[in-house]
Amino acid sequence: MSGKPIAPETALARLMDDGYEAEVKQQYLLVHQVPFVTRDRTVQRGTLVCPYVESAGEVLPPDNHQVWWTEEAPCFADGQPLRQILHSENLHELFAGCRVRHHFSNKPHGSSGFSEHYSKMVHYIGLISDQARVIDPGADARTWRVVEHTDDESVFRYADSASARAEILSVANRLAAPKIAIIGLGGTGAYVLDLVAKTPLGEIHLFDGDIFRQHNAFRAPGAAHIDDLRERLSKAEYFQRKYDPMRRGIVCHPYYLIDANLGELREFSFVFVCVDDGPARALIGNHLRECGTPYVDVGMDITFVPATSALVGTCRSTLVTPQQSEHVSRYVPTMKNDEENLYGTNIQVADMNMLNAALAVMMWKQHSGFYQDDFGAHHVTYSVNSQSLTRDVLSKVPSP
Repeated sequence: MSGKPIAPETALARLMDDGYEAEVKQQYLLVHQVPFVTRDRTVQRGTLVCPYVESAGEVLPPDNHQVWWTEEAPCFADGQPLRQILHSENLHELFAGCRVRHHFSNKPHGSSGFSEHYSKMVHYIGLISDQARVIDPGADARTWRVVEHTDDESVFRYADSASARAEILSVANRLAAPKIAIIGLGGTGAYVLDLVAKTPLGEIHLFDGDIFRQHNAFRAPGAAHIDDLRERLSKAEYFQRKYDPMRRGIVCHPYYLIDANLGELREFSFVFVCVDDGPARALIGNHLRECGTPYVDVGMDITFVPATSALVGTCRSTLVTPQQSEHVSRYVPTMKNDEENLYGTNIQVADMNMLNAALAVMMWKQHSGFYQDDFGAHHVTYSVNSQSLTRDVLSKVPSP
């Protein structure tokens, strides 16, 4: 896709105007071809990298005076390490295609840091390349080669500055699956959407044939306008419209899943099953296991206790994978809802719905390698009356 015009006052524009090979990727500013001295006193070239975070169309000032470096530690002209800038050695990937080896920390004498990125980058370029010019007078970071500036294709309509500021873009990209589905957009399913919408998933497909009604507004993320209720949109349509201003790739399916259309689930790499009907849960779960599709099934059981005039209950999150599925019959209710089935008539409370969704999404993130998983739990329950969280540690299987 074509890149956005470069504002003339930005650090990127100033660096390019000065002849540096500069570009912005994934909210990082990179200056390539910076000459440096190696331990054996040869001149090589590396790349300086620092966060370059945009918020509401403006680039934020630097958070600190530190930068990353892609090569071995630079040295003085005599081959001794340039210790005045060295902070730590930490080989890792900042984002896809950008591996760094060293962290530098230095600022001008008497200064508290840098108010903008141009002076920050030029400061480090000078410290490193000045030593290279002692050996090779022609060594210069200003190559006058223009790096074509293009935006990386993103599902977000504005940049994920939170991940960039925390420098976890590489970890966040582990969640960039092509397509996932959320089946059921009641209290829990809607909060699942709220959480996964902030991840770099390619497409999020919403399945629900219910109308978004007034009672739904009181256990859903955000605040529905009364005009939203008057439109009588399906839940899938309502939530697709609500999250579209933030991101692309939310696909609406305003109908229920039945035998005739279950085949639509074959295209997804992961599914959240957030339905409160036992037979529907069984139908969907059986199909997903046959397809070898990993999924999380959620459920709540909250009831009123007359003796204490208070609510008591639990929320449940159960991960099912091709490697681990025999626990489904033990933990996932599939009975028909009737007057004796408390699950079918339980009370819905937004905070419990939100917690139920959070447990499910955290399980998915562990399965995807975003969060560390020390126990391999495939079933988690939270009991509100005892404020207790329990897990069933099943056989450990490696995350993908």
